[in-house]
Amino acid sequence: MKITFILPGVIKIPVGGVKVVNEYANRLSDRGHNVTLVYPIQIKTGNPVYFIRKKILSVFDRLQHVSDDLYYIPKPAVNVMVVQRISSKYIPSGDAVIAVGWQTAEAVASLPPEHGSKFYLLQSYEIYFSRKKRILATYHLPLKKIAVSKWIMAEMEKMGEKCSGPLGNAIHPEEFYVESPQLERKNDVMMVYHPHKIKGAKDGIEVLKMAKKRLPELTAVIIAPREPIHRIPSWIQVIIRPSVDELRHLYNTSKVFLHTSHWEGWGLPVMEAMACGCAVVATTNQGVQEYLINNKNALFCEIGDIAGLTEKTYRLLDSDQLQIELVDRGLATIGSFTWNESTSRLEKYLIGLVI
Repeated sequence: MKITFILPGVIKIPVGGVKVVNEYANRLSDRGHNVTLVYPIQIKTGNPVYFIRKKILSVFDRLQHVSDDLYYIPKPAVNVMVVQRISSKYIPSGDAVIAVGWQTAEAVASLPPEHGSKFYLLQSYEIYFSRKKRILATYHLPLKKIAVSKWIMAEMEKMGEKCSGPLGNAIHPEEFYVESPQLERKNDVMMVYHPHKIKGAKDGIEVLKMAKKRLPELTAVIIAPREPIHRIPSWIQVIIRPSVDELRHLYNTSKVFLHTSHWEGWGLPVMEAMACGCAVVATTNQGVQEYLINNKNALFCEIGDIAGLTEKTYRLLDSDQLQIELVDRGLATIGSFTWNESTSRLEKYLIGLVI
């Protein structure tokens, strides 16, 4: 098959959904498919604020020395195209063309038949963006929908839309694995930072500050795709865009992974942390509930419950036994998700729906 993924712009920083697409591209290519990743420079969203934010980010990135190169580079067999916009002029012909993100859905729906059967890869239910009405309308476009999670499928069903899935996500066991025993780890808490309100970064910072008052010797590390816009206390180490090896090391030197996000399609960093032997404290967003179970492989708190998150973080740090129990169950959970199986499901849906 000739398969084309249309991504939501030129991606220069770590983005979980784009990492997932690159994983599928590599694996589908390994299976003999002709795969192309298309990165459009211009995206029509109908929202002038989008372009203003994009310009501001561009300036910010230059100041922070963010490279203009694509962050994710697939295997050489995968074709990569940076094009001016999503139009038939720039998109290769093929058997399947896949919209990735709501920003690409309208343009993919308007492509002529020679580009292949049209699909919509749903990695979240993206109504948290400012163009909610327009985003909801994309879910009714004549695109064959494939969702990563059960909860996204349920949202599509509520809208009267058929949706295949769930694909599930996984981690690379060659990239993320346990290097350090739990009891020998020097850092107490690690979290991932993202400035968007739905990611709960402000909550996470508050939890760390409250935990520090209770445990004056507390140490913490935050990893982020760009320099944080929130004020971070000086005692918290901030790491910007670590390499995979550096990220694995950071997970492996940390006891607890704190996840305070309000909204996730799946929540890939939590899986990475679990694979590296971190005990998890997480909010009950729907994405992580695809694989986390309270008091079995993680400790849950309601979204925005800063006091509860602080208490459970302290509870974990105060109990080596509880840490070990959650880590062992977490490792078993991660082992049940593989990229091979997820790719097989995607391949089945693409071939079945094309035929």
